[in-house]
Formats: sequence, C-alpha cells, structure tokens
Amino acid sequence: MKRIALISLLVASLVSGCGFHLRGKIILPDSLHTVAITSPDVKLRDALVDSLEANNVIIVNSPTADSAQIEVSKADFGREVRTIDERGKSTGYVLILRANYKVLDSAGKELIKPSTASARRDYDFDDQQLLSATREEELLRDEMRQDVAQSILRKMSRIR
Repeated sequence: MKRIALISLLVASLVSGCGFHLRGKIILPDSLHTVAITSPDVKLRDALVDSLEANNVIIVNSPTADSAQIEVSKADFGREVRTIDERGKSTGYVLILRANYKVLDSAGKELIKPSTASARRDYDFDDQQLLSATREEELLRDEMRQDVAQSILRKMSRIR
C-alpha cells in the first residue's frame, strides 16, 4: 500500500513538474485577466467567453482601460466534397472553419499578430435523412467553434 502511494506521489510530481494541466484549463498571463471580445460569429464569441470564464478570466462587453481585446475579424465555414456515390452525388463532406483574429493589450499593442485558427470535421451525408444530416452538421460546427476557441487560448497562454 505504501509503495502504491509513493508511486502515485512520484507520478503526480513528475506530471505537475512538466507543465501538464487538465484539458480546458490554461494558464494565461496576468495581462489577460480582463478581456473584451469582438467576433462576427456570435457562437464563436460565446465559445471564447465560455473557455475564458472557465480559466477565471473576466469578460467585459467593450474594451476598458485595463482589458485586453480578442478581435476576430473573420470566421468562415467552408465545405468540400469528400466522397461521391456511383451517381455522382455527394455522400461525404469536410467542414472547415477558419477564424482570423488578433489579440491586443489594454494599450492597443498586438500581443498576437493577425493569425488564423482552424478546425476540420468529416461527415457523411444521406439526402434521404436531410433533417438528421442538418442537425449533425450544426453539432459539428459547434464542436469546431470550441476547437478554434481552445486553439486561440493555447496561443494566448504562450504570451510573455
């Protein structure tokens, strides 16, 4: 029993020493304690708000004297044909989300120069089940927004 406890303690110290954190928990610099977000995609903005609030960041509706800014200038979904059937109809797609953004400090200095975060998902399409296919695409788009939000936060965690 003591041996298991000792091994567990050793593993825990090694994991914490290497900078490991649970998924979703990101350490951000103090300059990003308060953030204002602008985005043409309201659902992407909501995903960013959720991710930042989970990391104890205060979200403000508009920039203040002490808030950083995340400016998403463009967030576009694209769809590419992945597979077609013997009749030439599309049976599978690749969804792609590309978001252009930058991060500014409270003085307007670029902390992250204009960058692009992207996410991709494959999905099968059955025109006989249009309602379920539409719902599946909607769910995939929401997942992709979460992925892009996490990508932006990971890049923000590297700001020094």
